[in-house]
Amino acid sequence: MESLDRIKGRFPSMLKDVPSTNDNEAVVELADKTQLRKIVAEAKKYFDLLFMLMVVDRPPKTFEMNYVLSSYSKKDLLTIRVNIDRDEAEIDSIAGIFTSAEWEEREAYDLFGIDFRHHPDQRRILLPEDWPGHPLRKDFEVTEEVKNWTGLDMKF
Repeated sequence: MESLDRIKGRFPSMLKDVPSTNDNEAVVELADKTQLRKIVAEAKKYFDLLFMLMVVDRPPKTFEMNYVLSSYSKKDLLTIRVNIDRDEAEIDSIAGIFTSAEWEEREAYDLFGIDFRHHPDQRRILLPEDWPGHPLRKDFEVTEEVKNWTGLDMKF
């Protein structure tokens, strides 16, 4: 993928290739999360939109962040993977680069508790502000409060 070669050419020591099963998709892993904004800003020259932000909880210590970028004209996808520590679940926001990230990051904040530094409006998007915890974390406990609020204790 020509665009990936150009990005890697600008940042040769920051990105590591990860195998992909799709011919039009490249996956790279970013070793240093503090460089995310630089890499994404460079990628924006070749990719039209942040297609998806996925979070994978990898206990006991890691969240795997996957930023999937799309190019309409070339029909290419680039996934930038970044691992962050669960205990210090924070990373820079890319909402200033891709505006669609604002909603994706809010969802990741709401469901996983990841803090996106410099996000323009970081607050819950799906759950009420007083919701206890972050329900997509693998260590989330379903308490009586959660059962009562959600109806998880209902018998059908």
